[in-house]
Amino acid sequence: MLRFVSPRRPLVFPVLAAGIALLTLSWAPFAAAGIAQDGEAELGGRQVAERWFRLVDTLDGSEESRAAFLALYAEDALHIQGPAGDHQRGSATYWGREKVGLLVDRLLEEWKDHSIRPEVATAGEVSETVWAEAEGPWGGPLIAAQFTIAATRQDDGTRWYIPGAAFFRVRGSELVRVRIYLALGEAAEVEIQR
Repeated sequence: MLRFVSPRRPLVFPVLAAGIALLTLSWAPFAAAGIAQDGEAELGGRQVAERWFRLVDTLDGSEESRAAFLALYAEDALHIQGPAGDHQRGSATYWGREKVGLLVDRLLEEWKDHSIRPEVATAGEVSETVWAEAEGPWGGPLIAAQFTIAATRQDDGTRWYIPGAAFFRVRGSELVRVRIYLALGEAAEVEIQR
């Protein structure tokens, strides 16, 4: 959280630096506690959700980007998404990592130049991403976030802005259930600046 600092407050920078140093030192024991048995750091629920957004954003049709994204899902994960157009009635359910891969392939066939970002909230000149989190009965957290997608349709080249919400059930460092709601009624065509 960064704020504009007036030159009339010269002590702010040393105090800020000392605060960051103290936070870094106090965080070290907690970071060490998050190391898994095999030496790989275990991600917390929020970090898994953040990684999901980063990896969706980097899907480029390559096998590497696809494999990295699908590795977030448990082998028996469930991904549920609302209707994607006039041809679909009800939600689409993808059960298992392999089926989620079919969703990825379909989305990349229909869309290009996509960008997905968790929504940022601003108040009192401070902006940050807000993550709602609660512990679930499956032995892990539920993470929720609003987001926006900007993407270009492959067929006609129109660019769209679509708001939505995502709910992630996390167990360990894996997603066991993902629920995506797209506000298609609020989708807006983006005018591309030339």
